[in-house]
Amino acid sequence: MTSGQADEALIALAGILVTEQNMEETLRQVLELACTALPGGDEGGITLLEADGPATVMATSDLALRVDNTQYDSASGGPCLEAYRRRQIIRIDSTASDPRWPEYVAMAAAHGIGSTLSVPLVVGGDGIGAMNIYCRREHGFTDTDQRLAASLGSCASVTLSNARTCIRAARLAEQLREALATRGVLNQAAGILIAQRHCTADKAFHLLAAAAQRNRLTVDEVAADLVERTSADGQPD
Repeated sequence: MTSGQADEALIALAGILVTEQNMEETLRQVLELACTALPGGDEGGITLLEADGPATVMATSDLALRVDNTQYDSASGGPCLEAYRRRQIIRIDSTASDPRWPEYVAMAAAHGIGSTLSVPLVVGGDGIGAMNIYCRREHGFTDTDQRLAASLGSCASVTLSNARTCIRAARLAEQLREALATRGVLNQAAGILIAQRHCTADKAFHLLAAAAQRNRLTVDEVAADLVERTSADGQPD
């Protein structure tokens, strides 16, 4: 790959608009760009550290997914997890002869993977995961490729971190909208009971809670039903 092509790949990574697509699409684009930028990038996978441990969240194929998963289940682990832990690129020049992670290299070699490059994804000193690039031939990655992979990893880390932030912000905004909508319905229902029963707001909310308990419903469901029935009763024939 020429320096111009490498620059184009880095610019493309930095230019991914994470606010206009979901996390899956962002992951797919990042992985495809990395595999295209590296001459030996025949296959690849992205591992992110989730609440219940590491998981491959995007892979170019079932083959890459199977090889990735070997690391999580084996006692010796694998280069992806090592790259994440050490915050540095791990390279396997030959899966047929590398003595590290025996279960992993055996699985990779059996599936036609000759060499690998594992790139940590780090933002602000915090590791978010790693990216595995697989080559079908041995010695598929050079020192130059490794330097390019480091730059790709830095750009990919920022892109994925931004995507996570955007998605979490969007999820929080949706939850807030739902909470405000629910609060509006509760207030409407309480207002109806205050008008009907000539009671206080506290008493109205107590009546809603009691009705919910009797009918094995949530307070939100009881409130929505009351508002809907009152609205229907007030409609002209």
